[in-house]
Amino acid sequence: MEVINKIYKYSEPNLTLVGWMGFIGFPLYYYVWSYVFPQAYESLFLRGLGALLFSGIAFRKCFPKPLQKYTPIYYLFTVGFCLPFFFSYMMFMNDWSTIWTMSFMASIFLHILLVHDTKVMAIQAALCIFIAYLFAYVFNPHPPVIHVVWEYLPIFSFTYIFGTLFYFRNQVEHETKASIAKSFGAGIAHEMRNPLSALKASFDVLESIIPSKGKAAGAYYHLSSQELGLIEEILHDASDTIQNANQTIDLLLTSIDETRVSTSTFRKHQMKEVVDGAIHSFPYKKASDQQAVKVVTLNDFEFLGSETLLRYSLYNLLKNAFYYQTSADFYITITLKSSKGWNQLVFRDSGAGIEDDVMEHIFKDFYTVGKSNSYGLGLPFCKKVMHAVGGDISCRSELGKWTEFTLSFPRYDSATVGKLKMDLMRNKSILYIGNTSMLERHLFEQSFYKGYRLHSIDLSVALAKQEYEFEFDIILIDLDTMKGKRDQFKVLESKLTFTEARIVYLFDEHHTYHSDFDRHLIIFPVEKSRFMQDSQQVFDELMFESPIADRNLVPRKKAIYGKTIMIADDNHSLRTYTAIFLEKQGYQVIQAQDGAQAIQQLEKHPVDLVLMDIEMPRLDGIEATNAIRHSAHSYSDIPILAHTGDSSKISIDKIQGAGMNDYIIKPAEGALLIDKISDWL
Repeated sequence: MEVINKIYKYSEPNLTLVGWMGFIGFPLYYYVWSYVFPQAYESLFLRGLGALLFSGIAFRKCFPKPLQKYTPIYYLFTVGFCLPFFFSYMMFMNDWSTIWTMSFMASIFLHILLVHDTKVMAIQAALCIFIAYLFAYVFNPHPPVIHVVWEYLPIFSFTYIFGTLFYFRNQVEHETKASIAKSFGAGIAHEMRNPLSALKASFDVLESIIPSKGKAAGAYYHLSSQELGLIEEILHDASDTIQNANQTIDLLLTSIDETRVSTSTFRKHQMKEVVDGAIHSFPYKKASDQQAVKVVTLNDFEFLGSETLLRYSLYNLLKNAFYYQTSADFYITITLKSSKGWNQLVFRDSGAGIEDDVMEHIFKDFYTVGKSNSYGLGLPFCKKVMHAVGGDISCRSELGKWTEFTLSFPRYDSATVGKLKMDLMRNKSILYIGNTSMLERHLFEQSFYKGYRLHSIDLSVALAKQEYEFEFDIILIDLDTMKGKRDQFKVLESKLTFTEARIVYLFDEHHTYHSDFDRHLIIFPVEKSRFMQDSQQVFDELMFESPIADRNLVPRKKAIYGKTIMIADDNHSLRTYTAIFLEKQGYQVIQAQDGAQAIQQLEKHPVDLVLMDIEMPRLDGIEATNAIRHSAHSYSDIPILAHTGDSSKISIDKIQGAGMNDYIIKPAEGALLIDKISDWL
């Protein structure tokens, strides 16, 4: 498949023309050889089948998205049937006539051009010609008279062999250039990764020895809070710089290796912010150079693409402009505007200009003029970047006066960007954790039409996975299926701590949920009805934009105040502190110092919930709970929450076995304590 995909990719620019020629040519020449210059044998069925196959090539981009991945195989089959098989079969059936011998020769040249891989072409030609021979002479009840004209075979062999050799030389030259490009990329990687890695290691060491702001007042540190904040800011900026540099390297290597730009990191960006960042971070040779650059914003605009790649493109334009400056009053103007349905970045400098005979070559790979140690890959790469975002780059110049590059971007709401998003979605993977059939069915329907890879599992399967198995682009978690499973949900959240996926909590606006979410997770809450009605917009925001990670959007359980809670605990300080906290929240609180006293209080006062310690004298929490549950009184089914410092499995099993409804590990944060109580009141 790798070889077939390479053949298809190499031929792709000409395939529409080839498809139309075959679609029109096959039926047209049936008329020519049947009525204008009649031949001994013709087949409307074979020509109709050939025209149908070529129509698929001409309209290949109209295939349903799930079928487009099979287009390379379809292309190779079409070429084999319509060239070596069809033309050799027609030559055999027409007794090796001059017309069909010449036609077969022409098909050989087309075959060499359309299947550039020598091994595949040789196997395909031999197989198709052999099958054609079988159909003509073996399976045919009325075979032609002449079986083989041996004199023609050396000519056909010569055409195939030497045509392939000449074509192979062109291919070798092309791959040599590609190899140079890869070497260039490898050189960049080698020169940049080592110092960047060393720099990163130094910052890691520095970060490990610098205290947090809370510890800055220690005896061994003499840093003010302002100084510490400045150091932390430097570390953060340096880390971002290293990350962006490594991302640039990865994107450059990927793009050079695959002769295309990687779109995996495409996001929605604001052009003014990107341009300002590029101008600020460009490595000027002189401090005065930055003053020569001016940005004019007539219309700021949004674009879908990579900030890193666009910065690299602007760096290249800036570098070239400063290299060819000719006067002291040199200037660069970058104008942002909208024009004729497109958004444009116009880069104009007052440098040396470009000659007319040079202008037509500036976007070609390996073309360079007047620069030493240049590989001629900068402007061609800029063009690849612009084509990747659905736009284009053009240049005009007046020699000795100015040069102007116009980078045209499609509007963010245009059909071009919509198609680019669809293409990007096909490379995305989404994990759904839950068991709501309606949601799951909706996601599978969307995955069929949008092309993303969907994996659906329930909570038990998710808990069995390792941390590294959660590498997806988006992880959707149905909060309604997590109710009553808080412990398992906490374990799941701990497994998601290291994933780079965007974690989405799906909630119902008519329901309420606990707010005890892992504080280390960045979560994006989405209301279910909105997700079901407008999943395309939701996925656009999650994949390509910067949605708000506001966990407060999830409706929280409201505490029902005025209820009576009994705290049974032999620790006087903890019992008193908890009582004061709950009373401030509006609850009535009754205290008991052991299990026996707790039962006495239940007999005297109406209580709505018991917060029960486990380890207590006289009657511990387990024994007291057993006594309550087996009593004949009305309080036998009262909610009982274990308040324990032991979270071992043995202890939890005892708690559940005694009939306690839930448990909370002490000391508990106030919000968590209120959440737990609210679950049962």
